[in-house]
Amino acid sequence: MKRYEHTTPRAMLGGIAVALTALTIGLFAVLPAQTGPSQRVQEIATAAARHAPQPAAAPTELRYIDPIDVVAVRAPKVISTQEREMPAKRGDQG
Repeated sequence: MKRYEHTTPRAMLGGIAVALTALTIGLFAVLPAQTGPSQRVQEIATAAARHAPQPAAAPTELRYIDPIDVVAVRAPKVISTQEREMPAKRGDQG
């Protein structure tokens, strides 16, 4: 008997799919995580740290903040009191 042979080499296509998946993950996830920030980003961070305001001294006593009273009115909800006449289904007809 003659054996049926697939026209597409499935093992080769599977290997190519695995290789492309590994390449995609490497380029878009692993490589950016390993590279450090660029020189421009480091310059901006250094300049921002230089011009940052000094932290204020912590307050020595706690202050009491007055509570805020919120008064609101809800709009009335309209409820329909009409009953809908539904025709009976075939099995429910008396």
